[in-house]
Amino acid sequence: MRTKFSKMLAATGLVTLDPEDHAQDDTPAEAYSEPEPQPEPEPAPAPVAAPQPVLAPEQSVVAEQKDFADLYREANVPMVAYTAEKLLKLMAGLESMPMEVRKQAVRAMDEADDSWTVDDSVLDAQRKVKALAIAKQKIAQQVASALQNADREIAAIQAEEQDKSAQVRKQIAELTALLDRGVARAAQQMADVRAAAKTNQEAGDRESARLDAEMNRLGQIVITFSGGSPIQK
Repeated sequence: MRTKFSKMLAATGLVTLDPEDHAQDDTPAEAYSEPEPQPEPEPAPAPVAAPQPVLAPEQSVVAEQKDFADLYREANVPMVAYTAEKLLKLMAGLESMPMEVRKQAVRAMDEADDSWTVDDSVLDAQRKVKALAIAKQKIAQQVASALQNADREIAAIQAEEQDKSAQVRKQIAELTALLDRGVARAAQQMADVRAAAKTNQEAGDRESARLDAEMNRLGQIVITFSGGSPIQK
């Protein structure tokens, strides 16, 4: 007599049943007919996501190669007897079979073992996918925050550089003006010295000419009455 487990294995093609048992257990196809598909309801509009707050710089660093177990633990994913990873490993062991046959084989194993169900593994996979999606959202928030923090830091650096440059340019302008005033003052002083020297030279020339004239006038007496040189040795 066939058991429920043997029938499931037979459905997958893993075992062959006795034809007599097969005849006894034939069930009308109508008993397994699929229900009529119902029209799916219109999906509700997706809610608009609120903008994520900007994280501090130390919280914006993305940690790579974080263990999946740590991510699931942080997301409070509960433990199950037969995890999604175990089911994936089982499916990989049956990869030589067509997908439908693999599914039937797994269902048969599920029926034969009361310690786990495929539904638990499916729920475990759904929870872990959700946990990974949340982790991706956090990474996106970290990246966006890091970019915004970088923009702010760059703006602060630029503002500081512009302020320092303005101060340096102001100091350069003040020093240039001071230098120009010093050069102009020195030039004026040199011009005044040259002018004074020239004035004194001109005065000397005039006075020498006046003395020469007087010497010549007085020398006429010497020449006239003594016949000698007007200049006494």
